[in-house]
Amino acid sequence: MKIGIIGGTGLMGQWFKRFFELRGYEVVISGRKTSISMEDCAKDCDIVIVSVPIDCTVDIIKKIGPHVKEESLLMDFTSLKTEPVKAMLKYSKANVLGMHPVFGPGVQIIRNQTIVLTPGRGKKWLEWATNLFEKAGAKVRVTTPEKHDEMMSIIQGMTHFTAISIGYALKDLGVSIEESMQYTSPIYKLRMDTIGRILNQDPNLYADIEIMNPHTTKVTDAYIKASQKLQSLIEKKDKKGFVKYFNDAANFIGSFKKEAEEYSDYIVEKLVRKRK
Repeated sequence: MKIGIIGGTGLMGQWFKRFFELRGYEVVISGRKTSISMEDCAKDCDIVIVSVPIDCTVDIIKKIGPHVKEESLLMDFTSLKTEPVKAMLKYSKANVLGMHPVFGPGVQIIRNQTIVLTPGRGKKWLEWATNLFEKAGAKVRVTTPEKHDEMMSIIQGMTHFTAISIGYALKDLGVSIEESMQYTSPIYKLRMDTIGRILNQDPNLYADIEIMNPHTTKVTDAYIKASQKLQSLIEKKDKKGFVKYFNDAANFIGSFKKEAEEYSDYIVEKLVRKRK
């Protein structure tokens, strides 16, 4: 079976090239600097995967979709699923499966990593993908493109929004990150590691994730309103109101609090040992 990755010269494309080759698949790469065109790649392969930036994914699908064989599989790897899946269904007659690897190319193994599959057309290929990734140890979630994008507005949209905002606020405050580390608690260090990790990535990718997801503004509006309410309680020195606000949030999180504390204790212990 031959797999073609359009945009496969990028980090994610290269990661999956190795993944597929280790499992015995022939992999063809088409990029701006390769000899094979994306149209020829689409014609020749049994599985065609679009692995390009979010803002040009639909345009690439329009160009290569008509060239994918009807019995073949057309997939995409982007962080948003609704529009790419619609485009694959519209511009091709092939089987269609949206896929979002919810991890970056820096991970060493796929075990315990999440892969979201959003079926568009054809059951056979969904079974193939599910079996392939579950056998490799990944956690596979099958859902609709719309539900995927809604969840990603929380998992990525809100998370990135808060991290980038904190980084910008620290800039405005003129805080020395290096000096703050001399006073750090383990949780502050862990939080700053997360912020630093996000701000060390490609800003164009993060802009697309935030801006192109139609659910983002609803989520960030809720976050801003919640932050403003908390700020008001602090300004008024309303301890009773603060405790109620805190408990309301804690009760909503429920039993996950205990799991989160145990897991973060484990991470903090590893972090402290590494700093010695």
